[in-house]
Amino acid sequence: MESSSSSSMRLTALDRIRQFFLAELLGSPNPPPEVPGVKVFCARRFWKSNVCGAVVAGIGAAVLFTIVGGILLCQSQSREGRLWGAGMILFAITAVWALLAGNAAGVYPYAVEVEEGKSFRFYAPFKKFYMPTKEVKRVKWSWLVAGWVVRLRHRRGLLPCFIIHVAWGQQGRDLVQAIGEELARRA
Repeated sequence: MESSSSSSMRLTALDRIRQFFLAELLGSPNPPPEVPGVKVFCARRFWKSNVCGAVVAGIGAAVLFTIVGGILLCQSQSREGRLWGAGMILFAITAVWALLAGNAAGVYPYAVEVEEGKSFRFYAPFKKFYMPTKEVKRVKWSWLVAGWVVRLRHRRGLLPCFIIHVAWGQQGRDLVQAIGEELARRA
């Protein structure tokens, strides 16, 4: 009897660990359930965790740079040390701005909605991007990024394109085919 309760405790502990490492960011939007005329494509859960984790790690690294830069700025006896501290703080602020306000975190989406004949919605950490079909220039395979590049006609902040990484698997190939069909329909 004790072994069955301890095994259920292990499962809940493992579930908690799994939830911690594969948790979704609270501020990240999720696509709604499918409605007629809208196709929803989602990357694997591992890919979503990877993308969201990279953004959180980038923000964490910026906090670390700010702390080290503040220590150098306040405690350094030389002008060169203070300059390095100020530079580290400036770099950290710029990096966070580029990720969040500059839309650089949106390069690798984890879900996409394709509204037939109208638009695309790309879901990325902390952001949702609405793109009319006419704003998408082309979709093309790239060996350099190991995936398909969805090129935009006009930049959105620092975001010139979306990358559908090969880690999306079959959903990624289906998504690229759907985007290609929408672009062919528009042309």
